[in-house]
Amino acid sequence: MKGWLILVAAFLLWPGYSSQNVCEEPDEIDFGEIVSTEKAKYLENDRVQYRCNPGYVLEGPEWIQCKGQEWTPRLPKCLAPCRITRQQLSTKNMFVFGGQRKTRFIQSNDSLQFQCSEGYVLVAPSVRKCVDGYMELPLCISERGKNCSGPPKIENGDITTLSEKQYRSGSLVEFRCQRYYAMEGHNRSFCDNGTWTKVPICLDPCMITKAELERQKIEVKNGKDESENIYVQRGHSIELTCKSGYVLAADSSQSASIIHCDGTTPVIPNCKEITCNSPRVSNGSFRPQRTAYHDGDLIRIRCDSGFVFKPDNGGQVVECTKNGWSPPAKCVPKNACGLPPRRANEQPTEQWDAETFVHGHIISYKCRPGTAQEYLVATQEILIMPVLNLTVERILLLVPVLFIPVMKGIRCSANLITVNVEQMDGPMRFLIVKKFNVPLQK
Repeated sequence: MKGWLILVAAFLLWPGYSSQNVCEEPDEIDFGEIVSTEKAKYLENDRVQYRCNPGYVLEGPEWIQCKGQEWTPRLPKCLAPCRITRQQLSTKNMFVFGGQRKTRFIQSNDSLQFQCSEGYVLVAPSVRKCVDGYMELPLCISERGKNCSGPPKIENGDITTLSEKQYRSGSLVEFRCQRYYAMEGHNRSFCDNGTWTKVPICLDPCMITKAELERQKIEVKNGKDESENIYVQRGHSIELTCKSGYVLAADSSQSASIIHCDGTTPVIPNCKEITCNSPRVSNGSFRPQRTAYHDGDLIRIRCDSGFVFKPDNGGQVVECTKNGWSPPAKCVPKNACGLPPRRANEQPTEQWDAETFVHGHIISYKCRPGTAQEYLVATQEILIMPVLNLTVERILLLVPVLFIPVMKGIRCSANLITVNVEQMDGPMRFLIVKKFNVPLQK
């Protein structure tokens, strides 16, 4: 009995049957550390926990896991805090809202509201956010500085505020861009002691000519049939779709494309006409016969005696589509079968070129790598070595070594071994009442 248990342990611990994948040692992160217990080897489903240094904020997952010899999800990052000094606030003539002017740290993603000293005007927005160690402070402009002359004009834009001959220091003007142009920068400019702060820029849109769309056989999806050119604002996108009966020349399975305006000249895709060659119909004929067919064209199949059209759609008609003839034009012998069924975790033991099989053809299956053969057995008495008086699980390859069951059927399973037995009269007799799985040898 002792020797038999050693044999069981050997099967359970045998390294050749280990299904666990090993991951490399997890990477360290800047301004942080791994706080979970370190291991000499990291196996499948092992987890690692990260923590950032004080003041830093964790961006990403706190835990990562070993999956398929890789760590998932991606490593986190520790975001740095922002440092605002008393000297910075004094130099810029501002306070933190509430009249405070002292050095402080602000964690990433946190915000502060600022206000200017008396006699200064704040350039909005007054609330600023810390982003991984960087915070752009607002500008405070003196109301007692020199006046400014007329504000600068911007190309493809206009000033929306009333025009004046002179502008006091601290006053502002607002801008807007013309139709289709996108504004880059703030829409306001301030008079700051005789000079204007930076004015915005109006970015050119992307233009697509109607002639180019016609040449490429493409149009704006759900767009109006306008005679003018198409304009796309910078940073925006437009969806183009091939005209009816056409598909993208670069990918015949698609008929739509997204064009994003990023300041470069947009590349308009080319569309080609959907055509089908004259089909080859073994054991049959078709009408009408042409050298080429277009999208939506129909032909009728007529099969020879002893053959039938598959699949039977009631009219023996096939259509020219962007994916070819649908359904495929073919005549098969009567009582023939189509492609064998696809079964979970299984693959056929042979390869074939045919799409139909004659009556009586047999296809065999085998389990895919990494799955197990599941034997469904008839209820029967089996004499085996006793292990426990309870349900036995994870016996691995020991059971098929000792006996061969009488099988009612076989299927494949991704589960591990499960042997269900019940004890009968005496310690040496067991009754198999359910099923068991056997892993494939590697």
